[in-house]
Formats: sequence, structure tokens, C-alpha cells
Amino acid sequence: MTSKGKLNKLIDSLLHPLFKKHPGFVILDGVLHALVEQNPEESLHKFVKYNLDKLVKYTVRWLERGKTRSNRRTT
Repeated sequence: MTSKGKLNKLIDSLLHPLFKKHPGFVILDGVLHALVEQNPEESLHKFVKYNLDKLVKYTVRWLERGKTRSNRRTT
């Protein structure tokens, strides 16, 4: 049987390189780690600690791009 640590490393190696491509990969990473760990409270804590900032940064960039595009349409 594969250990939790090995599964978590596999998840990290597959998904972390994709984080900058789409925020869905950050969320998928958190869900898969939660399934492996089987501890929702700890998984949520770790997700907030390690990944929430990535989603916030992605959202800010997305909103800034939207403002830039809407400014181009109105000028």
C-alpha cells in the first residue's frame, strides 16, 4: 500500500507546476490532499495556510485584467 506521504508528494509533483495556469489546480490540490489525509479540519487549516494566498493573488490579477479591458472599451 502507498503511504500518505508518497501520495501527497505525487499530488504536489503533478499539480504544483500547474498552479499558475489556472486556480482550479490549486483547489484540486487541496481536495486531493484532503481525501488522502481524511481529516477535514486539518486539511482546511493547511489549505488556508499554504494556498489561500495563491487564490487571492490570482483573483486580484484577474480583477485587474478585467478593469483594464473594461477601460479599453469605454475609451
